[in-house]
Amino acid sequence: MNRHVPIRQRMPSCLLLGAAMLPLPAMAAVTDIGYVDAGIKPPSAPHTLYESIDGHRFVKAGLTLYGFGAVTDDVNFGSSYGIDGAVPTQQDPAWWEAVVQPALTAGWHTRTGTFFTGVQGSYNLTRGSRYGDAAGATPGHPEQARLDRAYVGWRSGDLWADTLGKDAVTLSFGDQKFIFGDGFLVGDGYTDTGRYAAYYIGPSEGFADTAIVSLDSHGWHGDLFHLETHQDIGEDEVRKTRANGANVDYTWRDRAKFGAAYLHTYNSDIATREGMDIYNLRAKGQPLASVPGLALGGQWVHETNQEQDIDETGWYLQATYTFHDTPWRPQVLYRRAEFSERYDTLFYDFAGGWGNWFMGEIVGEYMLFNSNLDIDMLKASIKPREDLETGLIGYRFRYHDRDAASADDRDFARELNLYADWMVTERFFVSAIYAVAFPGEGADERFMGNDDTAQLFEVFASYSF
Repeated sequence: MNRHVPIRQRMPSCLLLGAAMLPLPAMAAVTDIGYVDAGIKPPSAPHTLYESIDGHRFVKAGLTLYGFGAVTDDVNFGSSYGIDGAVPTQQDPAWWEAVVQPALTAGWHTRTGTFFTGVQGSYNLTRGSRYGDAAGATPGHPEQARLDRAYVGWRSGDLWADTLGKDAVTLSFGDQKFIFGDGFLVGDGYTDTGRYAAYYIGPSEGFADTAIVSLDSHGWHGDLFHLETHQDIGEDEVRKTRANGANVDYTWRDRAKFGAAYLHTYNSDIATREGMDIYNLRAKGQPLASVPGLALGGQWVHETNQEQDIDETGWYLQATYTFHDTPWRPQVLYRRAEFSERYDTLFYDFAGGWGNWFMGEIVGEYMLFNSNLDIDMLKASIKPREDLETGLIGYRFRYHDRDAASADDRDFARELNLYADWMVTERFFVSAIYAVAFPGEGADERFMGNDDTAQLFEVFASYSF
């Protein structure tokens, strides 16, 4: 679950894909066109180790370091356990995480297209609280290395450049990063819990055993895919889910983007995912040429599984206004999101800005995960400099169905997040956030009478060689 690893190739769900594949300052709302392109995403490897004289063969390398630290106060509203008392976490956990992530990529340009390959590994550790993070997901000071990506592929090059366009067709196989729809449904193939550490940084994103066919032509993008996801839950137990599906996007000039997808999950160690069908529709863009600062966007997901009595829906609608001609470029955003009682977030990612799609650095990160939840989000941000953005986000969390949560009150919590994202250099990025959450009656019930105000301060940094 990459919480702050580059997409653009979580975290900011406010960060974009840069030339060095680093998280960049939060410059785009989720309604911006093309800020996360669908398809496979190679690891960061900017340094050339070898290049043939004719330039047709190359080997490149990269190394990225990530660091994160957090201190909390009553992060579980005064409880020493997570939500419903299931997982011990300590009342005021403090912890830090570190990741070393090397990568190699290679390619060979031929008359019949480009053959490419890549590998990426991660060495991760979590220290501090003996229970790990505030969700208790990485206990026991875990420290492990794993191979996250290892893939091969082919791109069509000039084969059909006159009709479909250059590099119109891509085939790829292996363990790799794949995303569509801004990561709302599919974007992260590995959940960083258990023995592999670094829950917040989330360095591993690759789907396992993938087979993906992609087409890019004249504004259209399409994918046919097979994916497998893994989640380490400790004691050498790994939960797996396989999925087949199709995705299609259409980008209309620089004004709008529309998309749809279908997935079928099977051979899953999670009962509700065994045989589930998932349908997705989405749109975003600037609808009025006369009001260029206004952007609208939304997504709808429906999940059905008759064997498990699953008939669930998740959706959001969002409006963003950017004052382009005003100093510091102020931006305001409002989002309404609703997730039914047993909605499954599947393989969602941290992509595109704070709040996408982990809504709230306390509630959304460590308590409630976009299921049986209605969320109102209001965000305001400014950019005093090109390399610096700061903003304030307010959330209201309410149960979608009070009875499903065994609660007497729908009001769970309100939360404020104050953040700053600073691109110190082209290679060095720092982000800091202070969060405070005020429990409602619904949280008081879930945390067994604990209703203290929760606070959190965290710093994330990355450096790419």
